[in-house]
Amino acid sequence: MAEEPIPKWQANQNRHTRFRTIVSVIRKYNVLSNLARQKHPSQVRAAFEELGPTFIKVGQILSSRTDIVKPEFANEFKKLQDNVRSDSFDVVKKTIETQTGKQMSEMFASFDEKPFASASMGQTHHATLLNGQKVVVKVQHPGIDAEVALDISLFERALPLLRYIPDSSVIDLREMVAEIKRSLFNELDTSIEVRNGTRFYHLNDHDDILRVPHVYAKYSTQKVLVNQYMPGTSIQHFMAKMIKADEADDHRYDEERQYLAHVLVTNFLKQVFEDGFFHADPHPGNILLRELKKDDIGYNDTVAKTTGIIGKRKLPPYRLVYLDFGMMGSISPNLMDGIANVVIAVTTENTRQVGKAILAISNRTGEVDEEAFFSELAPFLGQYYNSGLGDIDFQGLIFEMVKVCRTNNIQVNPEVTLLGKAFGTIEGIVETLDPTLSMMDVARPFARQYMREHLNLRNELEDGLLATAQSLRDTPKLPSRLLSALDTFENGQTRVNIVFSHRKMFIDRIDTMVNKVVLAVILAALIVGSSLLVQSHSDNNWITYIGIFGYVTAVVVIIGLVIGTLHSWYRHWRQK
Repeated sequence: MAEEPIPKWQANQNRHTRFRTIVSVIRKYNVLSNLARQKHPSQVRAAFEELGPTFIKVGQILSSRTDIVKPEFANEFKKLQDNVRSDSFDVVKKTIETQTGKQMSEMFASFDEKPFASASMGQTHHATLLNGQKVVVKVQHPGIDAEVALDISLFERALPLLRYIPDSSVIDLREMVAEIKRSLFNELDTSIEVRNGTRFYHLNDHDDILRVPHVYAKYSTQKVLVNQYMPGTSIQHFMAKMIKADEADDHRYDEERQYLAHVLVTNFLKQVFEDGFFHADPHPGNILLRELKKDDIGYNDTVAKTTGIIGKRKLPPYRLVYLDFGMMGSISPNLMDGIANVVIAVTTENTRQVGKAILAISNRTGEVDEEAFFSELAPFLGQYYNSGLGDIDFQGLIFEMVKVCRTNNIQVNPEVTLLGKAFGTIEGIVETLDPTLSMMDVARPFARQYMREHLNLRNELEDGLLATAQSLRDTPKLPSRLLSALDTFENGQTRVNIVFSHRKMFIDRIDTMVNKVVLAVILAALIVGSSLLVQSHSDNNWITYIGIFGYVTAVVVIIGLVIGTLHSWYRHWRQK
């Protein structure tokens, strides 16, 4: 029997009830204020847990977005746990058959009724296809898309409460909600992950020891994802073992850990500079490590030797497996040129050159004081220049870099932000596996090679010849132009343009000061004039009333000025 639709009046009542719940929890934990000012992350985590699956997923997304929130928030959100009851097998079966239009027996030889994992958006089951291939099937919870859409829309309705928050906001909360909304809806559309996984599979599967699960697109739909099953454990377990080995001065795993680090770095840079398509969330939970035994398939796999050397070499007995292709980054050829220039500029350790390379791949949202931007950029770049790999807090670095760009009216390209986050995540893994390996040292040859391969020598020569020809044509004019300049100096017609930073702010402050002085003069004149009118012995009472009105007006204006000054002092105190 089909489930009867919920009456419209009841749906509206449920919506209003949910809205009141969201607003109540937001106020209880000061969520908007804490998020906007990046304070008290534990309170925000507690609020998200109380609000349920949608907000738990929001927190989990933010836990890997240190370009949006401070590292303290990201680390706190990592503690969020899904306490979602899994759907019954009947519900899962109905979802699969409705989405695919096929009976489960037409697709699977076996299907584990009990899920091995359940999260906010869906749950995952082990299964076997009719051809014997083992797969994992991720199925969305029924109605989760409508629930997410409702919660996000209601949370957006609560944003007007921001007007009660002091102006000392650290992040743009509306911008953050828009970014989270996009990420959530992309994750709800499994077809996006299908396309991403298929493309990533063709580009990276069997690249050295890397393996990527095959996506079975013909069994996957908007709410069902079927992937090849690949055994292994999170590389995080191996990293924990490495930390203990370092503490015990145990060198048994040195060769393996160095090999794993080198493969991760080299492949990630290939994704960036060759594929233009990279995994944007390569945290340890999304990378599996599988130790092979002699009777395992692929144990004797070989790969071509280093470029320039004929022959093949046997791969070591372990494999790395990438998972979860919901968050990917794409880089256009023009953006790739800019990124290569940034990497090469970092080699020079010249802040101005690096800053110009960053500006070339960013958008300007207003007037940009380049000198101020370069001076604020210097301390962060100094961490790269002067610190070891393990001494750099990449999460904090990314957040502060994005913050510096925003304060200077510079909008970092979203793909560059994703790349920076992914770069920091991969480098965190590499630092544990092989602290002696620097990603920047490996990235520079990749960037130089990319520039060499994409250098259009003919165009460069033509541009150079044109510039040379123009210079030769202008050379005979130099003496006359020099004499003209000397004549200008001699006649006193020289004009020097002086440019100083923050001139708009300076002019605004001067304007405010002048306005206050003028207002003070007017008030003084009003008080003196009113006193003369009141003390006059005229028989007309209305003249006296005009004087009293002048007194009252002056007092009201003075009280307003005092309140405004106190409020301004209070705001500065809160910011400090």
